[in-house]
Amino acid sequence: MSFKATEMNKKPITYKHQAVHNVPVQSVRIQDTFWEPKLKVLREVTTYDVLNKFENDGALRNFDFVAEGAGGFHSGEPWFDGLIYETIRGISDILAVAYDEQLDHRVDDIIERIVRAQAAVGDGYINTYTTLDRPGQRWGENGGFLRWQHDVYNAGCLIEAAVHHYKATGKTTLLKAAVLYANHMSEIMGAPPKRNIVPAHSLPEEAVLKLYQLAQDEPELGAAMKVPFEANDYLELVTFWIHNRGNHEGRYSHGGEYAQDHKPVLEQEEAVGHAVRATLLYTGLTALYLCTGEAAYLETAKKLWDNISYQKSHITGGVGAVHHDEKFGANYELPDNGYLETCAGAGMGFFSWNLFLATGESRYIDKLETILYNIVLAGRSIDGHKYFYENPLVSKGGHNRWEWHSCPCCPPMIIKILPELASYIYAYDNKGAFVNLYIGSESELTIGDVPVTFRQQTNYPWEGAVNITVTPEREASFEVRLRIPEWCDQHVIRVNDQAVSFELENGYAVLSRAWSPGDQIQLALEMPVHLVEVHPIVTTHADKAAIRRGPVLYCLESVDNEKFLNDTVLYTREALRENHMERKLPLNPVFETEYDAGFFDGAVLVRTKDEAGNPLTAIPYPYWNNRSRGTMVLWLQHEHPVQQEGWEQKLYRTIE
Repeated sequence: MSFKATEMNKKPITYKHQAVHNVPVQSVRIQDTFWEPKLKVLREVTTYDVLNKFENDGALRNFDFVAEGAGGFHSGEPWFDGLIYETIRGISDILAVAYDEQLDHRVDDIIERIVRAQAAVGDGYINTYTTLDRPGQRWGENGGFLRWQHDVYNAGCLIEAAVHHYKATGKTTLLKAAVLYANHMSEIMGAPPKRNIVPAHSLPEEAVLKLYQLAQDEPELGAAMKVPFEANDYLELVTFWIHNRGNHEGRYSHGGEYAQDHKPVLEQEEAVGHAVRATLLYTGLTALYLCTGEAAYLETAKKLWDNISYQKSHITGGVGAVHHDEKFGANYELPDNGYLETCAGAGMGFFSWNLFLATGESRYIDKLETILYNIVLAGRSIDGHKYFYENPLVSKGGHNRWEWHSCPCCPPMIIKILPELASYIYAYDNKGAFVNLYIGSESELTIGDVPVTFRQQTNYPWEGAVNITVTPEREASFEVRLRIPEWCDQHVIRVNDQAVSFELENGYAVLSRAWSPGDQIQLALEMPVHLVEVHPIVTTHADKAAIRRGPVLYCLESVDNEKFLNDTVLYTREALRENHMERKLPLNPVFETEYDAGFFDGAVLVRTKDEAGNPLTAIPYPYWNNRSRGTMVLWLQHEHPVQQEGWEQKLYRTIE
C-alpha cells in the first residue's frame, strides 16, 4: 500500500510547543569535503553492510518463521527485530535525501516479510523472539522477563521506522503495521482495568509521540489504511508510560535504577542506570513536553541534561562510564577507560536536539556537535564496515573496531543519526533563522511568508571561515542567528564585507536587518589549538590535559609516536607502548597544524613536542584505529595550576 508523496508527508514531524521549528532532511543538500564523503560511505557501504550481516545472522529469517506459523527457532538477541527497524528508519532518511532504487527495493522486501509475520499473529502484535521462544509470555508476563524480551522496545522501533519511512517515501505498508501495533498496545496498557506495562528499554516514548503527531497532522491516513488512527490514544499511552515509572503494582521492577524504574520520572534528579535507556527516556520526556507544553516535563529534562553534561559527560561527548550494566557512574566518575557506548552518545545527541527545539539555546547544539564530530564518527571506521561498541579515551592496543558483534546495536544507531545531520544544520522561528552547524550546504526556509535560501561554503571543522549567502525571494527583514561555539573565544562577523553590530543571545550572534537577495555573511571563528582541563573533582584526570581544535578532540596513536622515544634507551615493544601512554607535555607547548589531504579524506594534524623535546603527532580522535591496532591516549600528562573557582555549568575548560 502506498501514496504518492505529497508536500504534507514531506514536512517534518513538528510538535505544537516547539520554540524552534526543524526542517526535513530532504530540504537540505550537504555539499562539502568533510561530511559529504562520509555520508556517501554511509549510503553506499554501511547500509548494505548492516543489512547483509543481519541477513547472515538469521534476523530476517525470524520473521519468515513467524509468518509460516510452523515453529522454527529465533536467531540472535531478542532485540534484533528492533535493530532491523532502526536500520529501516535510518535508510528512510537516506532515501528522502538521495533516492536509491536498489536500497528502496531492499527495504520494501524486508517490510513485506515483517507485515506477513504480523498478519500471521493476527492481533497487531509482532515480536519474533517472544512468538518463537516464549509464546505464552508476551510483555514479560506469565513468568517472562520483559527487560530481556524487549517487546515494547521493538514495538517502538517499528513505529518510529514506519513514520520515517512514510515521511520519506509516501508508502503506508509499514505505517499500517505500526498503527495496528500502537492500537494493540493502547488497548491493553494503561491505568486499571488496563495492565501496568511500561517499556523496560526506552525509545517507544518518542516513537509513539511521532505517531501521535502524524495522526494530528494527517488524520485522513486512518481511513485510507482502513485502521483506527486516534492521536489521543497514543498521547495517553506515552503519558502513562512516563508517569508509571517506579509504580510496580501488578508488575516487577525493570531493575530499578538500571532501567530508570526506581521512582516516577518527574522525581528523578540524577541520570542513573543504563545510559542508552536513560538518554532515550529523556529524549521521549522532552518530546512529551513538546507535545503538551507541560512545564514539569521540560524542567525535569533540563535538570537531567545538566546533570549529565556538567557532571557525567566525557570530553568527547561520550556518556555511560561504567562497563557493568552499561551505566552512568557517580557524579564526576569519568575514567579514561570509560565504557562510552556509541548508542548512548547518539541518544544524548537526540536528547540535546529535542531540548534545543524546546528552548532555542545553543548549549544543546554545542553538545550535539561534540557528539557528532567525536563519538558518532569514531563509532564507524572510515571505510564504513567496522564498528566500535565502546569509545574509551585510552587503549593499550586491545581495543579495536569489530566487523560484527553478537549485540550489533551501534551500527543501526549510527545509520539513524548520521542522515539526521542535514536537519540539524538550520532551524527557524517567527523571528528568523538559526544556523546551528557549519557545514557546506544549501537549504530553503520560509520565514514569515518569504522563501529564503541559505547557502554555506566552509572547510569547517578544519578551518573557521564560514561564508553564508542569504537569498530571500524579495527584500525582507528578519534575524539570522549564528551559533558561536562554546570552544570559540574570538570571532568576527561581517555582512557584505562590512563590519556589523550584533547582540549575543542564548549563545547566538543575532543579525537583525533587511536582507536582500545575495547578501553575504562572513563569519570567522578563531580556531587555535587549545589544551583543555577537567573539573578538579575528577581525580582520574589530575595533572592531565586534552588537545582540542574547534569541535574535534585529538589523541596520540603509537603508530605515529613510538619511534620518537629517547634513542639512548632500549625498549621492548611493550615498554614502548607504556612509555607512549605516559608522554608528558611541557607547561606551555607550541603547536603546529598541518592539513594533510592524504590522511583518509583529509584532516588537520597537530604537531608539538613532549617535555623531553621528542616530536609528537596528534590526530583527530574519531580517526584512530583506522591505520593500526596499536595504542592510543587522549588525556596527556601536563602539570599546570588548576583554578578551583569558576566551574559553574562547566565540566571542561580551556587552560589559560
